[in-house]
Amino acid sequence: MSRRTAKTSSAMHSGRSVLIRLRFTILFLLAMLIANLLAGSLWHDLPGEVLANWGIGHDTVFSGEVFRVFTGIFLSHDADMLARQLAFAAAVIGYAEWTYGTGTTALLFFGLDFAGSLMLLACVGWAEGWVDLTAMNDVGMSIGGFGLIGVAIADFQRKWLLFFAILLAIAVKYGLGPDALADGGHVLALLLGFGVNRILPSRAPIRLRGGRHAR
Repeated sequence: MSRRTAKTSSAMHSGRSVLIRLRFTILFLLAMLIANLLAGSLWHDLPGEVLANWGIGHDTVFSGEVFRVFTGIFLSHDADMLARQLAFAAAVIGYAEWTYGTGTTALLFFGLDFAGSLMLLACVGWAEGWVDLTAMNDVGMSIGGFGLIGVAIADFQRKWLLFFAILLAIAVKYGLGPDALADGGHVLALLLGFGVNRILPSRAPIRLRGGRHAR
């Protein structure tokens, strides 16, 4: 076998290994694309009837339509949001899958998204006297994504610095463009993921520059 052939074979093997190692991330991104294509939001705004039928909200979920917690994950409001969500999902889910493995990442993502969404909707019902968001429906995968961010940063040596920096970024974003339902969900999911990390197998903290050291 020539040196060039050997390099090509090695590159193909490495490519297949990466695809296998990130298979949940890739399938998730494909599912988002297909869902938004079918919903009509790949190039235009998400139709109102799709949001009403498949989005998550306090009244719809607590009336028994719990399946919306999962259907809403794969949809976006418009093409711009879809582009941001695809990049966000590729980064946070990809990092988690590379770090924790496929099965653990899938369980973490869907578990954190489900728990975080229910916590958020419970808070919406509790706050009805101050601000009424009970009839609002929303879509997106960011609650599960922020949950994974919480899990990931809890492994870093400077986890508290990162934790409060992200909270500050959410606060700044809220100040510039308030979205009580989404921003509240991001905070809850970040807290939830940060706490859930404590039950994962012990790992050495990760330095911000990528190195590791023993606990």
